[in-house]
Amino acid sequence: MYPWVKRTLFIGPLIGPIHVAYGAATVVVSLGNSILIRSGTEVVDCHSLLIPAGHPVSMDAKREVIAICHLDVLREDFRRLHGSFASMVNGLGIGLLDEPDFKRAFLEMYLQPSDSNTVYQKLEALVNYGYRHRAVQPITLDARIVEAVNHIKSRVQENIPIKELASLVNLSTPRLMELFKLQTGVAIRKFRLWHRLYASMIPISGGASLTDAALSVGFSDSPHFSHTFSSIWGVKPSCIFGGGIGADIVVSEDLS
Repeated sequence: MYPWVKRTLFIGPLIGPIHVAYGAATVVVSLGNSILIRSGTEVVDCHSLLIPAGHPVSMDAKREVIAICHLDVLREDFRRLHGSFASMVNGLGIGLLDEPDFKRAFLEMYLQPSDSNTVYQKLEALVNYGYRHRAVQPITLDARIVEAVNHIKSRVQENIPIKELASLVNLSTPRLMELFKLQTGVAIRKFRLWHRLYASMIPISGGASLTDAALSVGFSDSPHFSHTFSSIWGVKPSCIFGGGIGADIVVSEDLS
């Protein structure tokens, strides 16, 4: 598991079918056989897909090793990669046009683990593949939403009332909620929980228990942390970081 401020990457086996609604747009690539995906009434067998933020899906990786890359919350990565998939099914991008290159790069990261900064640079190159298949128009990020995101990140232990957050960025509460969802694809409350899960990985990487990590990033208790993790990731944190998969967390000093 590689957590960065902008993205998060997990590479490893996914045990059992999971039901997820990630807090950020996500690219999934199987390094082996195909993955079975269910979205609404649609069922697809594929090796790679792009999931929009907050989009509920079921995935059965059939115990294959897969790469799950959560992209940036402001969706710059999503816009880069959106045109890099062969088809769209119920809002999901299916089949990367450069799938062999992605599989090869992720397999190298899995078989030859490296430091966080090296992996980040390789991931950055993959994300930039989106420019190969269509002209990606530069986007204008709403400075007020960027500021709101930064407030949430800098005060991760606090449950900042949305009314206060709106006041900090000079917006009404309804307008902030509307613009935040439009810019990021998820509601403020979901993003706040999503970021806390990311932040919890830092103390876990330093040897903290799941309970201590949960409390350090503002969760009221361990059950709340576990429930939130399970509802977003589809598995309990003990499965990822404990005796299940037992993922190692690799962090960089600057957490780019």
